[in-house]
Amino acid sequence: MSIKGKKTDDTNELMHTGRVLAGYGSSYPVKYRDGMYQCTLRGRFRQVKTEAHNPVAVGDWVRFQVVSGVTGVIEEVLLRRNKLSRPTKEGAIRERVIAANVDQVVAVVSVQEPPLKTGAIDRMLLTGERERVRGIVCINKIDLDSEGIAPAVAEIYRKLRYTVLMMSAKTGEGIDTFRRVLRGKFSVLIGQSGVGKSSLLNFLIPGLNQQVKEISAWCGKGKHVTSFVLAVPYGFSGLIADTPGFRDFGLWGIDKRDLGNLFREFRRYSFRCKFQPCFHISEPGCAVKDAYQAGKIARSRYESYVRIYESLEGKGRAEYGG
Repeated sequence: MSIKGKKTDDTNELMHTGRVLAGYGSSYPVKYRDGMYQCTLRGRFRQVKTEAHNPVAVGDWVRFQVVSGVTGVIEEVLLRRNKLSRPTKEGAIRERVIAANVDQVVAVVSVQEPPLKTGAIDRMLLTGERERVRGIVCINKIDLDSEGIAPAVAEIYRKLRYTVLMMSAKTGEGIDTFRRVLRGKFSVLIGQSGVGKSSLLNFLIPGLNQQVKEISAWCGKGKHVTSFVLAVPYGFSGLIADTPGFRDFGLWGIDKRDLGNLFREFRRYSFRCKFQPCFHISEPGCAVKDAYQAGKIARSRYESYVRIYESLEGKGRAEYGG
């Protein structure tokens, strides 16, 4: 998305290009070099806001005009490379952009409290697949895995060439690997309430609570990292965004005709299906169903696909689902 303002360049000392660190409300902290500016939106964004829940999102690169000191006005949102979105309801259903210009989406789940659900993993990964954003599966609370659930689930996704991290925010297991994965990237953490995203980040980044308080103060949203989407600068030029926990993860902008192509393992077989397009549900001669019945596609993945497909029937896109 690009909203054009007057043509400017950085030779004008009052006009700069920076990155938005929080995407909620009417005040946006924008990081420019080593400093931060508290910015509001130019009036032309009001029309855009009638079309989308949030015209400016975490991770957006923006052009802003310095007003005085460390305050400014956002004049333009530069073209987005990608975006992660969810649906929202404000009268009609509209898109809510979680973050923009993302390098990788980290799907965080826990072994227990709440219990591990592969369906939730699949929905979160689909958000990344749609935008061609690297997907990472983070299984937290492995110290509670007395039944050995995590390794079996991890194997499903490793076979699909997803990076899988086995973590414990309590013991610190897996933190060093997590650091390497996050280095130099803009990573967005998504997960159900209670899976431990904030605990992982507090373990990972010393002094995180103070950084959150400082950034939160800029946009007047209190002290809790998960009250809204917020990105915190990380070492080695990285940026990490934490997002509010959810009960059910809704999908945005995914049509049932495209759903099968977003499941990586389906692509290996779908071109062999007798009918094109094939929805891999009840069609005869479906190579995807044959692969599933032959044990080449994990049962949890195919069943997850069917549930999501059924939620899309007659809607054209996924809205809210478990």
